[in-house]
Amino acid sequence: MTKVIFDSSFLMAVGDNPTQWMEGISDSVGGFEPVMLDCVFNELTALASLGGAKAARARTALELAKGFLRSGNGGAETDKEIVSAALTMGAAVATADEDLISTLLARRVKVFGLSSGRVRVR
Repeated sequence: MTKVIFDSSFLMAVGDNPTQWMEGISDSVGGFEPVMLDCVFNELTALASLGGAKAARARTALELAKGFLRSGNGGAETDKEIVSAALTMGAAVATADEDLISTLLARRVKVFGLSSGRVRVR
C-alpha cells in the first residue's frame, strides 16, 4: 500500500475548500496509508494555539488528520524532513507548497497537489 505524507499546507487548503481529496488520491494510487510527520503535527498544533482564521484552519487540518499514521522525524526544518521521509519510505507527498513541490519533483517523488478543487498528480 502506498504511503502518502501530508504537509500542513495541503490539509489547511482542503479545510478551506472541501474537496473529495481522499477519493482523488485513491483514484490515482489505489489504497493508501496517510502519514503525518511529528514536525507537521507540531507545526499545526502551534498554529492552532494562536488566534484568528489561520488558527481555525490549523485546527480543521488537525481534525482531518485524525487517524493518520504518525511518524517521527529527525528534527530538521519541516520541508527537509518531509523530503527525507518521502525518500526513506518511498512515499508520495500531498502538499500545496510550490517550493516543496519543486524540491520533491527534482528528487522524483510523486506529489499530490490541488487545482480548482481537485487533486492533481505531479
